[in-house]
Amino acid sequence: MTKTGQSRLDFLKNNPHACAWSALNHAVNQQQKTTPGPVKVKNNAFSGKRAVIIGSGIGGLTTAYELLAQQSGMEVIILEAHNRTGGRCLTLRTGDTLTEDKNRELFNSIPGETQVVRFDRPLNDSEPYLNAGPGRIPSSHKRLLHYLKKFGVDLEVYVMNSGSNLTQMAEGPFHGKPIVNRRLDHNTRGWLAEMVYQNAQTLIESATSTNDDDSKQELVSKLQCLMVTFGNLTSEGKYQVSASIEGQDDGASDRAGYTILPGVDSGEVAEALSLNSLLDSEFWKKTRFYQPEDFLWQPTLFQPVGGMDRVQHAFAQQIAALGGTIYLNSPVQKIDWDDIKQQFTIYVSKMGSTECEIYTADYCFSNAAIPFLKELLSERLQCKTVGKGFSESFKQALQAVYQAQFSPDPSKTPEFPEAKFLACTTKVGWQADRYLWQGSTIGNVYNKEVGEDLLSVPDSEMGVVPIFGGISWTDNPITQIWYPSTGYHDQKGTLTGCYNFQEHAFKMGNEPISKRLDQAREGAKLFGEAFGNGLTHGVAIAWQNMPYIKGGWAQWYLVGKNSQESVKHFNQLIQGTGVDGDEKPNFFIIGDQVSSLPGWQEGAIASALNALSRLSRPDLQIPHLSVLPDTRVMVESI
Repeated sequence: MTKTGQSRLDFLKNNPHACAWSALNHAVNQQQKTTPGPVKVKNNAFSGKRAVIIGSGIGGLTTAYELLAQQSGMEVIILEAHNRTGGRCLTLRTGDTLTEDKNRELFNSIPGETQVVRFDRPLNDSEPYLNAGPGRIPSSHKRLLHYLKKFGVDLEVYVMNSGSNLTQMAEGPFHGKPIVNRRLDHNTRGWLAEMVYQNAQTLIESATSTNDDDSKQELVSKLQCLMVTFGNLTSEGKYQVSASIEGQDDGASDRAGYTILPGVDSGEVAEALSLNSLLDSEFWKKTRFYQPEDFLWQPTLFQPVGGMDRVQHAFAQQIAALGGTIYLNSPVQKIDWDDIKQQFTIYVSKMGSTECEIYTADYCFSNAAIPFLKELLSERLQCKTVGKGFSESFKQALQAVYQAQFSPDPSKTPEFPEAKFLACTTKVGWQADRYLWQGSTIGNVYNKEVGEDLLSVPDSEMGVVPIFGGISWTDNPITQIWYPSTGYHDQKGTLTGCYNFQEHAFKMGNEPISKRLDQAREGAKLFGEAFGNGLTHGVAIAWQNMPYIKGGWAQWYLVGKNSQESVKHFNQLIQGTGVDGDEKPNFFIIGDQVSSLPGWQEGAIASALNALSRLSRPDLQIPHLSVLPDTRVMVESI
């Protein structure tokens, strides 16, 4: 949701062109010669040439690695403004520091307060960390998984969804009480299945065109049979949630869980939430309850063992071993063009000096967020004279992106007029004792009735299934809480205690760190006072305030006057550009910002491979898209 209370239905009605996925423009692609896939760079095809890559995000690292691994013959240099690689791929550990700028302005912003990460590490616990940027890898992201296998990066399962996770809504029939997800899920399925079963004849009549009564009746029977399995109904098509004395032999459903878990006890099935209460709650509208059903978040997902930054470290090590060089603390000040040498001249700030280091490059790959190029690119390269500097279509596309960042049209997002090309998103991380969500260990519990200690858990936990991973949802501005998907036997664990977008992220990012943590704690208390009070060592990050980054992902729906213009500008930028009319591109924009998977590391990798295809075969274009994915759907999962 872009705003509390806006359902996917509302969003799609207000944004009829919004799509979760891109689409190819077959008409245009049939008229042009396009690449059928990533083109391999020929051995020593660029001997004696130099490539300078601006930024060491995953797109920049992939570009550098492939130029070296494919033995292009090029000298490869990466210039990174930060003191680390990875861009938005950031893992925080004890002792790390984090300093945002005071605002989301791209230029002339000043540093804000510095946070120090202070996670504890009890004896025998695994090292605590927080993935402050990307935190999961879908199993459909084959290229990223390919590199991690090739580089020997160990993976483990990231748990996206657990039936034990909770959903909390401030208003409605549940009065702010967190409801276990399996109850919302399976009670809803059960009641819907019962309605379909009872109305199967009418539904088949309206959905089929056959006049054969026998065929219709067969379809009715099959639909009813499906509903019995789908909703866990009785053989008569009733959704029944109450165990008989004999147990479950009456067809009662236990999918929604228990108030007393079976084991030593016989178990007591939880009472069903009524259909009226489920509908009145609007849980699907107020939270992202069904996000785990969307393609990218369907199991299985992965995370690198020990933190997501294992990804960039593996790339960086490979680049160094192959002869590439990564210069950290090297913010680029200007990218110019030398008419005599026919090369790019790149000016980089020297630490502790007002002077600049100068690099020359035959090819330049920019992994910086596109709006930064407004100041980084010289007037020579962006000049308005036709035939000078970059190609006309490329310059026009740049200007359209600049406008979407620096003077966006607020009418495009009336629900959030402060939206810009670079999206707002914030996270808060916590550390806490795991019993707060994994429950108490079995121990001695005194029973007054028999006057004996019993091996059990407290009465308050008798029907509670521990939470091991997954996400709890809320309509509070914190939006979601991620539980750790590893170290289940550790004493402590780190949680993502807030991950939000759009207006919620914008407002939170404007607050001082202490207030963000207070807001996140208050949101956590909605899942239990003890849970909220038990959260310690908080750390907060607003990506729209992070220096040299200034946002979570690109929002192409803000570019141009309409969706047709945004697609046109996107298709120009992904091709790269030459200088002064040269049709062979030597300047490329890379990163997930110019991919059909914005906001994902897989998209950054794809953009790098596309750029290398254009480098190797400038006569072949990257296939044009006719539709761009809307990150509000693809990344934020409205």
